[in-house]
Amino acid sequence: MPKTSLACVAVAALTGLLSCGLASAAQLQVTVTTPDGKPAADVAVLVQPTAAWPQQPLPEPAVIAQQNIRFVPFVTVVPVGGTVRFVNRDRYDHHVRSQPGGPLGNVAPAKEFEFRMAAMKNGKEGPPADLKLEVPGSIVLGCHLHGSMRGHVLVSPTPWYAVTDDKGVARITNVPDGQVELKLWHPDQLTDQATQRVQAAGAMSIEAPLNFAPRRRSAAPASGYDKY
Repeated sequence: MPKTSLACVAVAALTGLLSCGLASAAQLQVTVTTPDGKPAADVAVLVQPTAAWPQQPLPEPAVIAQQNIRFVPFVTVVPVGGTVRFVNRDRYDHHVRSQPGGPLGNVAPAKEFEFRMAAMKNGKEGPPADLKLEVPGSIVLGCHLHGSMRGHVLVSPTPWYAVTDDKGVARITNVPDGQVELKLWHPDQLTDQATQRVQAAGAMSIEAPLNFAPRRRSAAPASGYDKY
């Protein structure tokens, strides 16, 4: 019998449990595409069990950097009660402020805030700013000093989430086995995306199409901006 199985038997004997919890965790690889089959980047993928699930510890703060007059990453997801940590990696001051979202700018941010971020000096970042987010919803990030800067935060009601990479792939680990709801979110969407129900078990590959094609983002600014 493998050592991992012996460990489960030992735990069951000592605690009266019938199985080891980690043995029943699913690993999901979700590929998100546009209607024409192209990979969709910067899509938040949320996985929520349809039954009760064990409480999960809050993760470390999610870092959002202001770098080359951009918010990096473009889309950040944190769970309810989680924290985002803003850092300025440019050699000039920035602002961080919440703004309304939605297709008409009529969706109030999950939390309102505004503060200034000191410039990086002598190769060192200025003091970071931590922000705790207690209410689910979305937040558009802007900079009062640089109007073209945009970023997005989604406060998730579930602790299982990921954001797709350039290949449209998101990987979510340690999802409890059983029926789950798969939800997609992108800041450009005009309507909610259809919820997909799947039976989570083991390693799974799932395809999830968007009902629209997100706008193409412009290339990162040239390094000359660093001399601003």
